[in-house]
Order: sequence, then structure tokens, then C-alpha cells
Amino acid sequence: MKLQAQSRKLQAPSSKLQRSSKSQAPKLRVTTRGLGLVLGVWCFFGAWSLVLGASEVASDGLGPPTSLPPNFSATTPSARPRQNWIDQSQAAADAKSSGCNQCHNGVEPMHQASHVVLGCTDCHGGNPARGLTKEQAHVPPRNKEFWKSSANPPNSNVWLNHESPEFIRFINPGDLRVAKQACGLCHDDIINRVDHSMMNTGPMLWGAALYNNSGFYLKNYRFGQAYGADGAPLRLINYSPVTPNDTKFHGILPYLDPLPRFNLSNPGNILRIFEKGGEKQLQLGIPTTEEPNGKPLRRLSERGLGTLNRTDPVFLGLQKTRLHDPLLGFLGSNDHAGDYRSSGCSACHVVYANDRSPSNSGWWSKYGHQGLSFTADKTIPKKERGHPIVHQFTRSIPSSQCMVCHIHPGTNMVTTYFG
Repeated sequence: MKLQAQSRKLQAPSSKLQRSSKSQAPKLRVTTRGLGLVLGVWCFFGAWSLVLGASEVASDGLGPPTSLPPNFSATTPSARPRQNWIDQSQAAADAKSSGCNQCHNGVEPMHQASHVVLGCTDCHGGNPARGLTKEQAHVPPRNKEFWKSSANPPNSNVWLNHESPEFIRFINPGDLRVAKQACGLCHDDIINRVDHSMMNTGPMLWGAALYNNSGFYLKNYRFGQAYGADGAPLRLINYSPVTPNDTKFHGILPYLDPLPRFNLSNPGNILRIFEKGGEKQLQLGIPTTEEPNGKPLRRLSERGLGTLNRTDPVFLGLQKTRLHDPLLGFLGSNDHAGDYRSSGCSACHVVYANDRSPSNSGWWSKYGHQGLSFTADKTIPKKERGHPIVHQFTRSIPSSQCMVCHIHPGTNMVTTYFG
């Protein structure tokens, strides 16, 4: 009896489990049917969306419409910039050369690159209309007696300072007085750098001479050469602020002044004064009968500093020599082999026949050393000295072109390079 009772107790839980499982089965079936219904609806609408999307892609190729049209731009286009020399057409450039080519037919393009499209007057100025006389088309000089032909005149010295900017641009658009107008649209930054460069201003040559001879008390260079389009000497100020450390550690100068007039200077060394005469100095205290009273001819006088000839010889010497080689502000002497060149940018990038040695001139040596022209322009005399070899810029500058300037005292390091 006890065993039977225990067996009933043991069987009781199993009967409960059976009843609970039977009661849960309908709930699972309902849940499964719901999920199946949801999946069916989702697949139905998904399939139709694909069909509709495919039909729209097939119709216009852009897919379903979006919140923004396909050609919508987030930026507003700016107005097209005004056309300039850089993007002018070949026809527009030819119109600026049509009258020039009536006489100068065959002249080489100044820029070898085909993408540089320029007419003659873009660089040189003048009048490009057809049918004009030479006088009507060219820009006349102020001093016609100086400029007798198209060649660089020999020993022109400071003549450029007495000419108009229009004439300087006409004969040499690369001159630094007018390069901003002629070349600045493309090369403005380079022009700024060259204008302030040592090759144009020459402060090391002048500073060393003045400081080493006690002509000026500062070791940092103060004076440099630069001229405006009207020929006036300029004070050059650095484009960016310069600190004392920039000058001390990097040699960057805040400004350069033009040389003062020599008659305002006082001698830094009292023993190095220019006086009249030039004969052998007399022994101290021995006068001669030929000397006027109070005006000795062959020894230091009693005159005060800064009067008459009591000026600094270094300032005087720089005033005499600065207006020529070796700086870029003026033309070369153009009077003998090795000294033919132009001014400004053209002094380097337009090659003249200066050296017939292949080791110094490379392939330019075949043109000799007499400064003659070999251009296809028939109006340029082929036996007149002072013309460039061809009417064209180059970046393959021969060493002989450097020697035109760097043979002169103070800048003659290229002679060391040649050995």
C-alpha cells in the first residue's frame, strides 16, 4: 500500500507536465503563424519596391527621387575671371603682332613653350597696327643721340635712368624697372625676389669696401643699388618683418638705402684722403717754393673734414663704379668680347655671344664671342655687335654669360670656378 501511494506521488508531476505542454502548444503555433505573416508581408512589399525601383532606373537612370535633385550644387559658382594674357587665344595674340610681323617676320618666339601664348605688344608695348611706319610703331627714346640702332649701345652707363619707362620696356621688357608691367602677371614673385637679390643690389661688395676701410661703422650692410622706373634711387624694404635674430643668424636685412652723395661723406681713416697732386710725397717739414702758401699740393692740408676734397675715397669710388657692371640695374659695357649683355632678367636668360670656348659656353660657343646676332629676323644687322644671339629666353645659361658680371672685382668667384 505504501509503495502504491509513493508511485502515485511520483506519477503526479509527470501528469502536470503533460497538461502544461498541451496548453502551451497552441500559443507557439499562433506565434509562428504571426511571424510567417510578417515575413510574407515584408517580402511582398520588398519585391514590389525592387520592381518599382528597377522600372525607375530603367526610365531615367538616376534611381528613385531623393530629397535633393541630382544636379544640386552646394557651392555657388563665381563669375568667370576677366580674360588676360595667360588664357588669351592664339588669334588674340596674333592681333598684337600683326603689324610687327610685317617687318620682323621670322623672329623667334620669346618663349619656347607652346602653352605660352603672347603677342609682341604684351611684352614690348608699342603699336601693333598694320601699315605703320617704324616711327609710328616703335616707342621713341627721350635721347635719340644715345640709341642710334636696336643694338645695346657701348658704354651706356646710366642712360636707362634718363629714359621713359615705356621706352625701357620697349627695348627690354625684362629690365627690373618695368618687369612688373611686362612679366608680372606670371612671374610676380620671382621679380620681387630678383629685385631684392644681391645680384641687383650688390650690398656685399659695397659693405665690405666701406667697413674694411672705415668708411662706414656698421658691419651689417646698409647700402644697395636699386632704381625706379623714373630713374630715382630707391630704398628697398624687406617684404616681411625682420627681427634682429634674422639678421644675426641668417643675414636677412630689414632694408637697404641708396648710397649717399660722396661729397656728404667724411673720411673714416684720416690717412686715406684724396688730395690734389699725385707726385711723390715730400719728407715731413720740407716745403717747396712751388707750393702756394697754405695750399700744399702733395701732402694733407689743413682743411676741415667734409670740405673740398676731404671726403671719403671709398664712397667716391663706389659712386664712380656702381653705375656699371656687375649689377643688374644697367646694361653691360657691350664694347668688347665677354661684356655683351642686357639688364634685369634678360641679363642672364637672354644669351649673347661672349665666349667661343665649348668648355665655357657649351653649344652656344659656335656663335663666337663678338656679340653678333643669328636671329631669323631680317631687320637685325648680322654684323652689328650688341645683339643677343636669338630673340628667345633660355634656362640653359652658359657659364660664359655669368662671367660677364662675375669677372669684375668683388664678384669674381666664377674665375675660381673656371680654374
